[in-house]
Amino acid sequence: MLRRALRLAEGLQALTAGAARWLAYASAAGILLIVVLLVTSSLKRYLFQQPIHVTEELGGLLFLGTTFCGLVYGFTQNRHVRLELFWRLLPHPWRELMEVLGYVLCLVALGVIIKQTWATTVFSYEIQGRSVMTEILLWPWRLLIPAVLLLLALAVFSRSVVIVLKLVDTAVSDNQSQSNH
Repeated sequence: MLRRALRLAEGLQALTAGAARWLAYASAAGILLIVVLLVTSSLKRYLFQQPIHVTEELGGLLFLGTTFCGLVYGFTQNRHVRLELFWRLLPHPWRELMEVLGYVLCLVALGVIIKQTWATTVFSYEIQGRSVMTEILLWPWRLLIPAVLLLLALAVFSRSVVIVLKLVDTAVSDNQSQSNH
């Protein structure tokens, strides 16, 4: 039963990692679009004295999208920030327990942030808020934030469950091997 739960949690972890990879591809495409937009606008400004007037607005929206789309990939690839010196000093079970505690605190913070960004998204949808220069609807861009943060919460949750199940499995295996001797 424990091994089956672990396989399910690892499957969820793999699923979130796969979704994160596709979001990272979208993020890379967004960065490419930002570069093309900025180079094109600069060339138009200096060569023809006609900049693209919506550069800052579109660049800001693309930057928002690329930042959040890359966020989950960084976590699933284990490239998030941690205090490495402190981390390496912790013994085996405490390192994992501290990691899970950090993830639980992260899930609480993500819950609050998701709730707030969802409320902002709903408000933007209700008033049909638009950007100033291009009149782009803002709620789809704002919807990206709670959606990606929800995927991040799922990735954090699945990693936490995997760590806890592996600790329990190790403890059970150790107890069984000690009782056999």
